[in-house]
Amino acid sequence: MTKIKLKIFHFLALWAIYSSAFSQEIVRSLETNPEKIHFQDSVAVKNGEATILFLPFRDDFSSRGPFPDQALWADRDVFINPSFAINPLSLGTATFDALDQHGKIYEEAQTNSFQIDADRLTSHPIRLDSVFSPAPMALSPADSIILTFYYQPQGNGSAPRLRDSLVVEFLHTPGYFSEDPENPGETIWIDDFWVSIWRTAGKNLTAFLEENDSTFFQYVAIPIEDEIYFRNDFQFRFRNYASFPLTKTPDNFAGNTCIWNVDYVTLDYGRSSADSFYYDIAFAKPPQSILRNYQSMPWSHYSANPQNQIRGSFDVGIANLDNITYNYSYRYYVMDENNTIVRNYSGGTWNIGSFAQVGFQNYLPHANPPLVPNPFGSLDPAPARHFRVHHVLREGNNGDDYTRNDTIIYHQFFDNYFAYDDGIPENGYGLVGVNPRGAIRFTLSHTDNLEAVQFYFNATLNNQNQKPFRITVWKNLEPEEIIYQSRPTTVEYAPWLNQFVTFPLEEPLEVSDTIYVGWEQMSDDFLNIGFDTSNDGSAQIFYNSFGEWLPTIYKGALMVRPVFGSQNITDVTEDDVINSISVFPNPVTGQFLQLQLPDGNINHFETIIFDSSGKLVHKSENLDQINVSQLTAGIYFLQFIPQNGYKIETTKFIISR
Repeated sequence: MTKIKLKIFHFLALWAIYSSAFSQEIVRSLETNPEKIHFQDSVAVKNGEATILFLPFRDDFSSRGPFPDQALWADRDVFINPSFAINPLSLGTATFDALDQHGKIYEEAQTNSFQIDADRLTSHPIRLDSVFSPAPMALSPADSIILTFYYQPQGNGSAPRLRDSLVVEFLHTPGYFSEDPENPGETIWIDDFWVSIWRTAGKNLTAFLEENDSTFFQYVAIPIEDEIYFRNDFQFRFRNYASFPLTKTPDNFAGNTCIWNVDYVTLDYGRSSADSFYYDIAFAKPPQSILRNYQSMPWSHYSANPQNQIRGSFDVGIANLDNITYNYSYRYYVMDENNTIVRNYSGGTWNIGSFAQVGFQNYLPHANPPLVPNPFGSLDPAPARHFRVHHVLREGNNGDDYTRNDTIIYHQFFDNYFAYDDGIPENGYGLVGVNPRGAIRFTLSHTDNLEAVQFYFNATLNNQNQKPFRITVWKNLEPEEIIYQSRPTTVEYAPWLNQFVTFPLEEPLEVSDTIYVGWEQMSDDFLNIGFDTSNDGSAQIFYNSFGEWLPTIYKGALMVRPVFGSQNITDVTEDDVINSISVFPNPVTGQFLQLQLPDGNINHFETIIFDSSGKLVHKSENLDQINVSQLTAGIYFLQFIPQNGYKIETTKFIISR
């Protein structure tokens, strides 16, 4: 995921909105974390081994993520990301929510309307009995060992409720074997004994800012004074307790709720409680696309008018986390697919004052460096291009105490699609109303063939997102001029890293200038589409719920992408293709609908049926004959969902009695 948001989302309760006569747009939290799921599926990640660590202990969470640095932390529940926090100290924070290490909502949350024990962030064992550098020395409470960190509730997510909490615990006594008093001669395991040291109650970000003089992150210092902790296996951990509304439906489940963001955790000796400064000059905002409006676009559309596509300058966030002024250097450079530097910009050296006093660097050659002319070099035709934009800062010759946050990289892709989003959703967007419609505006540099539309649909509990819709393309919205509309189709998910699913048009559509690409729902239910709140494409989003086209009220980018020319990006490989299912008789005049299963080794599948309004009316597993006697006459959509990664198939049938 990728980004720092500078605006606060004010989320509306789903069902309160739904019941309103003026209900139209909804932005809601996600029920899964796709970053964690993708990483789990594509990389074999193991829990951190029980490595013994030494002081100092520090993590600013600027590692790649989505899991914590396994050299420091023993578990993987929290989400390391640059997206959910607002104005962190440096790029990246640890986000606590109600999603487990697999990116899915905790099982207990599905049945418990009250508080659940959610994420944990546990350090590896730390030598708190002694240090060995610069010279061996035993440690005691007199050495002023202090744990410090910063925290923020809500951020760009959903606020923790008053009964929720963020907690810090110390391991008082590690687990051990002891003689079983009920069975002499046998031993039993005594669990770890953790002690709660600090906690704070849930609140929204607005209340938090009011209490903390508009400071986005609150500083916490915890002295360690009890002799019991001065061992060679001391551990500490953060944990959050999360809760859900007492009244909820499966459609209202959201896992990235009850958000807490934690930053810059430090444990060391010889400190004071006011020791909140660090010899660290860091990037605190994510890198940006070179493009003015898009995160990605086809190379041919860029090269047709490059100066109209690139931004004038970057917005770079650089912070000095110490309390004294330093002189440092900044530069960025662009590398092509062959690892060749094609452009280089040097901002030279400049002084930077303490962030606590002056905020981010405001020296323009560093804070807003201009785009170098023709940043990608050659404009020769190509089907696709990939560049990397490296931003680098350096204090002195050797750098500061924490060089990991001194380099950030943006991957600039040019393929066969336009995208306002960066590929990672922080929330879900949807519409309710009377057959609502959503549209995203795209401006082309030349006439081209629209071949397909990609959608990122968020997974929801119990397939609540499985609703029929029509892919629609407009030339104009006012007056409304539809130039393409697909047959009814239903939501699909891709089981691999890029969760966009490609819906090809029946025939290529020649388009030019400005077009609007989107969907028309066939029911008034919420259809959950990925919403990237770290990039603002809101000026291009329009919706129509009750007969009038209106601009969105939410800041973000809808994850819908038009695909042009030959489809280099596919959602299904040849090995994944199966023969389409067929149903008979069609129309159905009796009690049963027969399924002609596709060829291939499909051992398990699910079949669901929707009526023409999008209501789920049937769900079954592994049946090639379905009893439809309870269904009334009308048009229905059957979706065949194999569990082996094959493409989901959808077909229409009619009941006529």
